Amino acid sequence: MFNFLSGLLQSMLPSGLVGNSTRSKQNALLRILALSHSQRLDPKTLIRNLAAEHPGRYGKKLMLLQRWIAADSSMSAALTHTPGVLDEDDTLAIQCAIETQTLDETFAFLLDRSDDASHTAAGEIIRGMLGYVLGVLGFALLVASFLMIFIVPTFEQIFEEFAMELPPLMLALVQFSDTFAAVFPIALMVVLGVCFLMLFEDVRRGIRLSLLGRLMPTTAERRSAGLLRLLTVPTRQGTSIAPTLTAAAQFHPDRRTRKRLLRARTDAQTDADIWIQLANQGLISRNQADKINKIESPPLRGWTLNTLAVKQRRHASQKAESLARVLQHVPILVLGLFVGWITIAVMQTLTSLVTSLA
Repeated sequence: MFNFLSGLLQSMLPSGLVGNSTRSKQNALLRILALSHSQRLDPKTLIRNLAAEHPGRYGKKLMLLQRWIAADSSMSAALTHTPGVLDEDDTLAIQCAIETQTLDETFAFLLDRSDDASHTAAGEIIRGMLGYVLGVLGFALLVASFLMIFIVPTFEQIFEEFAMELPPLMLALVQFSDTFAAVFPIALMVVLGVCFLMLFEDVRRGIRLSLLGRLMPTTAERRSAGLLRLLTVPTRQGTSIAPTLTAAAQFHPDRRTRKRLLRARTDAQTDADIWIQLANQGLISRNQADKINKIESPPLRGWTLNTLAVKQRRHASQKAESLARVLQHVPILVLGLFVGWITIAVMQTLTSLVTSLA
C-alpha cells in the first residue's frame, strides 16, 4: 500500500518535491550510459534497473528509452525520442560524439562536470520560489474566499436591515464582488495552476523550446554556453570542430539554432573562420570569437572554451534567479492589496456600524 501511494505521488508531483531531483536522476543515467559504453555492457538491463528505482514520470521515460534501444534504434535516435531523459546539453554532446566517434572523451568530460552543484542551484532556487508563491497564493485565496463568501454578504444584509448606507470601501467591494465574483476565483485558480505546472521540468523544457522561450532573457546566453561547452572536447584534442558543428546542426533541439549552426558551418572555410561565422550568426559574441582565434595551443583553447561556458551559464543562472526573485513578488503584491482592501473595508464597516448604533 505504501509503495502504491509513493508511486502515485511521484507520478503526480514534480521531481524534487517527492523523490530525487530530475538532475540527479539524469546524472545517474549518464553514469550508466558511460559505464555500458566503456565496459561494452548491454544498456537495456541497466536502464531497466534504474527505471525500477525511479517510479513515476521519469521511470516511464527510462522505460521508453529502453524500448527504443531494444528495438535496435541507435542511441542518438533513442535519446531524440525520449526528450528530458538527459539534460539537453548532455544529450546533444552524446549525439555529436557518436557522429564524430569521440564518445570516450565526451563521457569523461561530461562525468567530470555532472556533479557540479552550481549547475542546478538556480533551478532548485527557482522551484523553491514557485513553491513559496503557490503556498502564499493558496492561503490568500482561502482567506479572500472566506471573507467574500461569508463576511461581506453578512455586513451587506445588516446595513440593508438598518437602512444604512455602506461605507465607500465596502460599497466598492460589494460592487466588485457582484461584477467579478465568478471571474476572480477562476483567474486565481489559473495562476495557481500555471505556477504548479512550472514546477515540472517537461513544462519548462517545452516553454524553452517554444517561441516564448526565445524571448526569455537567458535563453540565448544558455545556448551560447552550451555550444562553447560542446566544442570543448574536439578543440582540446586538436581535431577539427567542423564535424561536431555539422552534427550539432542535425541534433540541436531548437530549430532556429539548427539553421544558424548549418549556415555557420557552410559559410566557414577553415576552423578559424568557424568562430567568426558563429559570431556572425549570433551564437557567440564577437569578442569571444576574437579571443578564441588568438589562442594557438589546443589544450589552452579547450580550457578557455570550458571556462567561458561555465562563466556564461553561471551568469545566465544568476540572471534567471534574480528575475524569479522579482517576479515572485508580483502575484503576492496583487493579492496582498486585495486582502488589504477587504480587511480595511471590513474594519471601516464595523466602525461605521458601531458609531451608528452608539
